[in-house]
Amino acid sequence: MAKLIALCDGHGMETAGKRTPLLPNGVVMRENEFNRRVVALLDVHLKRCGFRTLLVAQTDVDTPLRARTDAANAAKADLYLSVHANAFGAGGLNSVRGIETFHRLGSVEGAKAAVTLHRSLLGGTKLPNRGVKTADFHVLRETRMPAVLVECGFMTNVEEAALLRSEAYRVECAEELARGVCEYFGLPFVREAKTNPVEPAVKMDPKDANHIIDSFVRPSRADALKKGDQAGAAEAHRLANELRKASGQPTQ
Repeated sequence: MAKLIALCDGHGMETAGKRTPLLPNGVVMRENEFNRRVVALLDVHLKRCGFRTLLVAQTDVDTPLRARTDAANAAKADLYLSVHANAFGAGGLNSVRGIETFHRLGSVEGAKAAVTLHRSLLGGTKLPNRGVKTADFHVLRETRMPAVLVECGFMTNVEEAALLRSEAYRVECAEELARGVCEYFGLPFVREAKTNPVEPAVKMDPKDANHIIDSFVRPSRADALKKGDQAGAAEAHRLANELRKASGQPTQ
């Protein structure tokens, strides 16, 4: 059976304090805006790569941590992944930046997963490396499977806040996390199929179409009618109408 990944977008849209300071452009971003979008993109990647997924916080409300971990434990998930944006200090902007990743102390598989996901995030985002660390967070402590919490950049750093707000960075984080999950389980990352844009049909010049009809199709139809070949005449009539349609003219 396909591996089951429990996906957790940290906090909720209205969780107190979980947002950027007022940014220079006058905008404030809620942390869950980033977390939720990355999880949604990651969910698509993982399903395409053959995983099953469980979204443990399916609404904008801040789902209690116990409910999140209980859902993952009840479903017997194979990996728990919690996505966050970081913050530092008393609420203002500062220079602290980078990516850090957490797992539970003593969890060998959690450490292995954390190292793999952290390496993948660093490789794609190119942000500073703040290391893989242990923590006693509820989602790491109360899960009965390897669990990883990723902090994808600092909301309190003006440059990283701009990244966290951008769709391009969210797409990058989701893909790198998916690559990391695939690597941890020893499975290939399956790229999204790229469809070639359909070339617009080239319309035939009406003059050319009418020349073909008058010079070849009409004489062929007349000859067929003279011989009593109704099928041949009908085919010539059909061909004439196809030429009219190809040149944007009404059929007859």
